[in-house]
Amino acid sequence: MTGDDSPWKNFGHLENKALVELCRLDGMMRASAKADLFWLTWLMKEAQCSNVIEGTVTTFDEVVGENAGIVVPANRRDDVQEVLNYRDAMLDGLNDLGQGRELTLSFIKALHARLLHGARGMNKTPGEIRSVQVHIGRPGDGVDKASYVPPEPIFLNELLENLLAFINRNDLNPLIQTAVMHAQFEMIHPFLDGNGRMGRLLITTFLAHKKILTTPCFYMSSYLQSHRDRYYETLGLISKEKKWNPWIEFFLSGVIKHCSENERLLWNMTKLYEESKEKFTSATNSSFAINILDFIFAQPVFSIPGIHKKYSNMSKQVIAQLMAKLCHAGQIEKVFPGRGRQPSVYKFPSLLQLLA
Repeated sequence: MTGDDSPWKNFGHLENKALVELCRLDGMMRASAKADLFWLTWLMKEAQCSNVIEGTVTTFDEVVGENAGIVVPANRRDDVQEVLNYRDAMLDGLNDLGQGRELTLSFIKALHARLLHGARGMNKTPGEIRSVQVHIGRPGDGVDKASYVPPEPIFLNELLENLLAFINRNDLNPLIQTAVMHAQFEMIHPFLDGNGRMGRLLITTFLAHKKILTTPCFYMSSYLQSHRDRYYETLGLISKEKKWNPWIEFFLSGVIKHCSENERLLWNMTKLYEESKEKFTSATNSSFAINILDFIFAQPVFSIPGIHKKYSNMSKQVIAQLMAKLCHAGQIEKVFPGRGRQPSVYKFPSLLQLLA
């Protein structure tokens, strides 16, 4: 399709504003001296929100707690593992693209395999295009009550080739291209499981592939999760009525709003970091105070062994002494006292409140 025969309109100011806002956020992250400490927590929030859209029951505190060593109940482990898999798949994808890998079908398959590894979908052919027909609807409902019936397997290779050809076009606003790519992927529904998460993961990786994002600063899932009904409604209008405009308008508006929110978050996190430098140094009277602060900005729920692994020049005894001083000063809190081989776990409440 050329720009003239596309089934969507020219979005004018909206598409230009969305691109400007995204580029400004990316520029702010590049200019930030501590951006590398901030984006890992943003990614963990993205992973949690993307999974919540699919009905996975997790909280942000629970996920970062598991990452620090707090063992969640057995009936919640699959939920948390799915979130951690999403984070790892995003990291793998961004790293591969940064090293020059192209966004190909093998790239998508590899990310999907990582997404489902060791979690509920591991028995649903991770990394392989489905060979059976599926339908989308409430659990237990038959195809006659399905909200959407994806294409039959015989058509998938052709449809995916078409999707990849669209991905490689250079004549479209990359944000409109991203919106259309995401919708196309969801309608093709190429895998047995994990298509929603995979499609949202592709939003960020596609923008990195197009060199619109030079820093990993933009994750859309929290916006889509908070507007979930409209998200599904506008995607449904494409398959049911071939109406693309409502979805693309929703997506572009979301980019603008989400970038604005992330700019405020970046400002507030930077302000908190600068304020905490003085407080951590004063509370500990230690040259290691800034190392501790840097660590917990990237991991706001953490343990002494985790810090020791990062900074082996600090003994665990010294770290424990610093933790006691920071707890006494009210800068951090102990959330798990530790038992046997399980270490004590702490949190940085001021940062978690910003990310809530």
